[in-house]
Amino acid sequence: MNHLPLSILIAAHNCGDTLADTLDSVVASLGTALDQAEIVVVNDASTDATQSIIDSYAARLPQLRSSHTHYRNVGKVRNHAVSLARGDYVLMVDGDDTLLPNALAHRLETLRQASPDILLSRIIEVRSSSPAPEWQPADLELLTTHDAVERFLIHRDYQAHFIGQFFSRELLQRHAFPDFICYEDSWLFPQLLMQSSKTLFTSAGFYLYRKHSQSLSSAINAEKIACLIAATAHMDEVLPPQYEHLITCHWLDIANRYHAELRGTPHGDKVKARIARVSLGRFLLNGKIRTSYKRKMLTVRKRGL
Repeated sequence: MNHLPLSILIAAHNCGDTLADTLDSVVASLGTALDQAEIVVVNDASTDATQSIIDSYAARLPQLRSSHTHYRNVGKVRNHAVSLARGDYVLMVDGDDTLLPNALAHRLETLRQASPDILLSRIIEVRSSSPAPEWQPADLELLTTHDAVERFLIHRDYQAHFIGQFFSRELLQRHAFPDFICYEDSWLFPQLLMQSSKTLFTSAGFYLYRKHSQSLSSAINAEKIACLIAATAHMDEVLPPQYEHLITCHWLDIANRYHAELRGTPHGDKVKARIARVSLGRFLLNGKIRTSYKRKMLTVRKRGL
């Protein structure tokens, strides 16, 4: 088996209208480095033309392999895709997103030269009518573990997205995603930041993320809120105590956004207890906490759930 630097893992569920564009963009982004990567497409319980598109591209692209699952669970789909990967690094792509031309060829050279555990960059959020930006390489920044975690917690430069980020396959094989229908990224991302021996960041984004109204995090329900609470609780478990106040900001977001759904429920009691354990005075005096979150803390403490 030839050595493969990169596995591009595409999760596809009813992506018949978008998957061809996604695959075309992956090929264009790899450019002359197409033979240095494999493309693994996992069709999870699609009922539209997704599989026929996969079959059509597989007939033309020897780099493409596919698998068919019926999990209807993004955490299980991600773990299955990782189990199929053979590359040194893993890049996850959703079946309705696109990549900028030639960017992956540049990223592969960066991975070869720097050999990080994790390579992060900004995700570019686009609307259907937005023109695609041009790919512009930028310098690399070596992050300490502290800086990587702190930036994640304050949503500076990157959030808990596995799409568009590069992780060593060995790191992902040691730390599996939870069996969540959403927020599986938020659960695992901080743990990998703590385990990474070398994390790099570049401001040059190449991944075009198409946000839509039916995104898992947009169309919220009780099960998704439960996943979000579990993911946030996992931050408390895997991150050192020094980040308690920054993690509290994530708890405040849950309390502020979903107080009506949480009021009088066991999950609501858990959120309330987690926020209440924090010293109000120390939280308000913490210079790392934005004023908006200090206001949220006062509002939640006054209103409760």
